[in-house]
Amino acid sequence: MHAFYLREAWRSLRQHRGLATTAILAMTAALTLVGLFLLLTHNAEVALQFIGDRREMVVYLRDEVSEAQRDLLVKRLTELFGEVSYVSKDDAWKEFAQQVGDPQLLEAVGQNPLPASLRVRLRAELLNAPAMAEAARQVQAFPEVEDVRYGAEWVSRLDSLGTGFRQGAIGMGVVVALAIVFVLYNTLRLTVLARRHQVEIMSRLGATDGFVARPFVIEAMFEAIVAALIALAALYAIQRALAFNLVGVVFLPWMWMVAFVGAAVALAWLAATLALSRVLRSVGP
Repeated sequence: MHAFYLREAWRSLRQHRGLATTAILAMTAALTLVGLFLLLTHNAEVALQFIGDRREMVVYLRDEVSEAQRDLLVKRLTELFGEVSYVSKDDAWKEFAQQVGDPQLLEAVGQNPLPASLRVRLRAELLNAPAMAEAARQVQAFPEVEDVRYGAEWVSRLDSLGTGFRQGAIGMGVVVALAIVFVLYNTLRLTVLARRHQVEIMSRLGATDGFVARPFVIEAMFEAIVAALIALAALYAIQRALAFNLVGVVFLPWMWMVAFVGAAVALAWLAATLALSRVLRSVGP
């Protein structure tokens, strides 16, 4: 029985190559468009994650903090927030001197005014603006701490950028999903109408709507798979071309590609179900 459905679907594709080709090309264009946005979103998330891994909180210590108090604070911050490294006053001055690079200006400063500090490399779950703000508030409450800095405005903008990319991908996905459903709906409608006589005969002989519809559904799903694979191939070619000029541009992960094809097939099934449930009633006995 399954072989019969596959043969009928293949026969329909061969008999209506023009409609099938048009549907595949239209879906390929739509899927390539959303794929480009997914590729951009994925690379943006990779870049944001790379930058986010370098977000750190700088905790400035009071001058009167003893070594024992400092070690206890380091242990406590490590338990609560992440990896902690100690920067002494001398080390802070050396870093400052390297950044300034002007001996005369350094001599004008005179005595080292920089405090010792702790640099906290935050855990992944804390790399967002609300969590970092709460962590800074908690750290500020320790008596050994003079001040806490983490670039609140920069972190908020980074989070907003990531949210914008995700929302844009969702919006683009919805638009393309509607386009695919529309294309397949009309393609299947025309295909069924082109085989109206055959469908009427099958219905008069007692074939159920499900029996008549399955080859058309398989045909739509096959077209979606072909379109999705062509779109992925086009996206891979675009990614390879960009990689020559932009270092770090990566392709979609395997799970994203599987989901991409799966979503196209699911949309094809939905479009076929909607189209056939309506069209078969109009061509039936």
